[in-house]
Amino acid sequence: ALGVKLTKLTEEQASYLGLPVTGPFKSDHYRY
Repeated sequence: ALGVKLTKLTEEQASYLGLPVTGPFKSDHYRY
């Protein structure tokens, strides 16, 4: 469930940031 949630979040972030979705969530790709 957690993995799916992160994946969904990544997809939304990628869409918002205009970045390609590369599957699983990559913490090193998203630095805040």
